[in-house]
Amino acid sequence: MTEIVAEVAVGGTCPYCRAPFEPDDEVVACPGCATRHHADCLQENGGCTVFGCSQAPAEEPKISVSAQELVPPGQPAPRPQNAPSFLNLSGPLAPIQTGETPQTLTPPPEPAAEPPAPVRPAAPPASPTPPPPRPAGAPPPPRPQPVLHTAHAPVMTYPTFGGYAAPPPPIYSYTPRKSRVVFVLLAVFLGAFGGHNFYAGYVKKGVIQLCITLFSCFFGGVVSWIWAIVEACMVDCDEDGIAFV
Repeated sequence: MTEIVAEVAVGGTCPYCRAPFEPDDEVVACPGCATRHHADCLQENGGCTVFGCSQAPAEEPKISVSAQELVPPGQPAPRPQNAPSFLNLSGPLAPIQTGETPQTLTPPPEPAAEPPAPVRPAAPPASPTPPPPRPAGAPPPPRPQPVLHTAHAPVMTYPTFGGYAAPPPPIYSYTPRKSRVVFVLLAVFLGAFGGHNFYAGYVKKGVIQLCITLFSCFFGGVVSWIWAIVEACMVDCDEDGIAFV
């Protein structure tokens, strides 16, 4: 290697150790590329650290490791890469032992498709059996009597007139409407006892007003009466939702 001249320099960084140069460090310059290094760094590297420099150390030979050296002791050696492999991807895979004759694995033949079953024609519908002939002079058969079903009456049969059933008579229900004048008068005079609520059908509220008056020895009747006056001004229909007349 060419002789390296030592010099003292301040500033810069050594490309080998990446440490800045100090005033007391021994710095040398490469004669090939003039790159400054620490003297011990250049000696440890065996030459210049710049790639492509003529003073750079020679490349070390590459290390080659075989597959047998990578196998742990006690395990079989792997198969070499250049060994022939008889493998057919068209069928199922099967292990091949050493020394066997290579064979081509073919898929099993597909089963032949079964012919479609013959379609049988549908049987014609059976004709209804005709009724037996009626003897001459026999009366005609009676007509079936209709049965009417109603929601409010049990199942019953109505007489026929000329072969037709008479319709059942209509059922009407009438609910008398309550008077608003009577409701207001009962609220004014008997409101403490719930009389107006009993008249309009509000039995629950009438019982509450009556209990307030009786259980308080008539002292709570004022509360029930005020309650009745408010209802007389606001209520305009009975419990069934029918408006007062």
